[in-house]
Amino acid sequence: MLQQMKEELVSSSEAVTRVASYYHTHKQEIERVAVAFVKIDTQSARVTDGCIDLNVTGDKHVLAACFHAFRKLGYEPSERPGPKLESSFACNWEHPQHKCKWWLYFSSTKCTRIKVGTEMREVAIYETVCE
Repeated sequence: MLQQMKEELVSSSEAVTRVASYYHTHKQEIERVAVAFVKIDTQSARVTDGCIDLNVTGDKHVLAACFHAFRKLGYEPSERPGPKLESSFACNWEHPQHKCKWWLYFSSTKCTRIKVGTEMREVAIYETVCE
């Protein structure tokens, strides 16, 4: 058990070192993107050892603002939202000249329930009986 704990601490320590190294390597670019996102309400931003994770919530205008901010800085998305409106969207952003990568996860706060059809089916009904 103690050996397992020691190995986990070493692994965690190495992960922290990698994350700190990634941040310091890309600090200038991270600050440049942070300035572009100053008016966008990001729920969280987390540095990992391979990219920066951004979690954003809002409506379609907030998502459009995220796209505008990244595109204005020269970043390209790995994919774009489809024509069908979804409750969430995620993609990577990469710059051709910078090695700093970003992961954007967007959750919509403007969801409505709409009727898309009707269905009739037989469903089993259960009740609890105790002896």
